Amino acid sequence: MVINKLPAEKGAIAGEKGAIAGEKGAIAGIRELQKGAAPPSTPSMGKTIQVITDRTTRPDDLIAPGEVLDLKFRDGAKTLTLRASKLLHLLVDAAGPDACDDKAHSIPIERLNSFHVSREEFVETCRELFGTTVRMEIDTKRGRAEKIGPLLSDVERDLDDGDGSEVRFQLSPVLRLVLARSNHWAALSRRAVMAFESRYSLRLYEVVAIRAGLSSKSTETFTLDDLRSRMGVPPGKLVRWQDIKRYVLDRAVAEVNQLSGFHVAYEPVKRGRSVTAVRLTWAIHGAKGRTEVARELEASRVGRKARRDGTAEAVVEEEDDDASVILSFPKTGTIRYGRWEPVARDHLPQPTPDLDHVAARFRTWAEGKLIPLASPNIEQTFIGFCRGWKKE
Repeated sequence: MVINKLPAEKGAIAGEKGAIAGEKGAIAGIRELQKGAAPPSTPSMGKTIQVITDRTTRPDDLIAPGEVLDLKFRDGAKTLTLRASKLLHLLVDAAGPDACDDKAHSIPIERLNSFHVSREEFVETCRELFGTTVRMEIDTKRGRAEKIGPLLSDVERDLDDGDGSEVRFQLSPVLRLVLARSNHWAALSRRAVMAFESRYSLRLYEVVAIRAGLSSKSTETFTLDDLRSRMGVPPGKLVRWQDIKRYVLDRAVAEVNQLSGFHVAYEPVKRGRSVTAVRLTWAIHGAKGRTEVARELEASRVGRKARRDGTAEAVVEEEDDDASVILSFPKTGTIRYGRWEPVARDHLPQPTPDLDHVAARFRTWAEGKLIPLASPNIEQTFIGFCRGWKKE
């Protein structure tokens, strides 16, 4: 296992830091947290819980073990809903340095208000975590063994939602063991996690976050089956590439780019005429990008989808009594189906590369050159970029 150290970033928006490890083994059973590398024979504390214990207080950080972030969901197994994934992060965070201890933890109900769910919905989400079975291989005195268990072992909630009411909970033995032995981690942004509206967006964010610390790596290729299992696509659903692209990747990439500190793009990989894999590319936003993300997270959700899709791409500036419209390249989201698609296709080499990947690279390039996306010459700048396109 290769472990690198990603330097901490002040005021991180999406948690682009942490001790990041490489690829985990394939899932086996229902939902496997670790396979392949043998855990230590003694229950010594891993680096993840040390980070949770020693970290400087950052209200927006959610420290998560890589084994949880890099989950793969077995075909036929029920996947975690968006609500359950968010709750799991909040409960592990609430347990804090004591997360590995066999004890009850508590969290004020007011800290769960970001859920905006009823008592019945909260109870149902807890039931989902109880019903989520995970497994990992461990060393015992008798040799290798397999440990299986749920994510939670006990939850108690005050029926009175008044001041001081709380939720008391206990993490399961298998999850505590994972936390105790984990040596790779990432810090997620609480605001980003709670802002995602698609479970595929959160899963993509988690997949990228645990890889972003690899200084020698900013891209990875996943087969479609591997991608489906990592994103938690339900069995028998979205079986065509067009459906995966439209309902999983396009929305997830757009949301991650809009709400996190990462900029993500993807490119289909074909064998013959069929798409067999997807190449993900990621980078950490620069200062300008982080500022835009922070502004978006502070803004109302109303209009967020329009801003994400690029349908609100005109910037209006007042000049005396007249309003002049300045053409702006979309800050986030796809450039397909809009006025920028034909511009790109007319000036890119053949075969035409993935347009969203081109847009992502153009935004990064423009930011590095300090070129505003609302520059009066942005269209000519984009045309020049497309004409000079070189395949990676």
